Amino acid sequence: AKVCPYHAIEVHKEKKTIAVIEAACAGCGTCAAECPLGAMQQRHFTDEQILAQIDAATEEDADKKIVAFCCNWCSYAGADFAGVSRMQYPTNVRIIRTMCSGRVAPKFVERAFVRGAAAVLVSGCHLGDCHYINANYQTKKRVEKLWNKMERLGLNKDRLQLAWISAAEGERFASKIKEMQSIVDKVSREEIEKTKVA
Repeated sequence: AKVCPYHAIEVHKEKKTIAVIEAACAGCGTCAAECPLGAMQQRHFTDEQILAQIDAATEEDADKKIVAFCCNWCSYAGADFAGVSRMQYPTNVRIIRTMCSGRVAPKFVERAFVRGAAAVLVSGCHLGDCHYINANYQTKKRVEKLWNKMERLGLNKDRLQLAWISAAEGERFASKIKEMQSIVDKVSREEIEKTKVA
């Protein structure tokens, strides 16, 4: 309820229940990413659906793959712009579209690493320019927590990248994937295995 940018979740402390005001909900999915018990879900972007996409993306040669979570309105459109403009970037990136970067739960990033992905990109609208008011600030907080966790576990936190990319910044998307490819090239088998059990 605290992270919903639309205040669309009512908490009834006495009844110990919550209710979603559907007319107020814009469908960013930030609440679903924040819910520790998986009780909140987003239509068409359920945990089960996103986890299945991660598993499919990492089914073969995961140690050479970049799993990229891209928000629908900006970074996914930026990736599309890079594609239609025929900008060159490594082909080992696997894009998973979410309505907002705020939908990216830490367990999605962790699942990609447990599956052996070499690197993960979380990408969304520029701060202050989110299509869901300020949901991407929650993204920033979650990624920073993941970086701290990776450091504590002795993992290379460069393998997790956060980028703000607008729909017009196809070149920025392509450049980010090229930059991440240099990280992928340096990731050792030992590092991959270490991340799988962390």
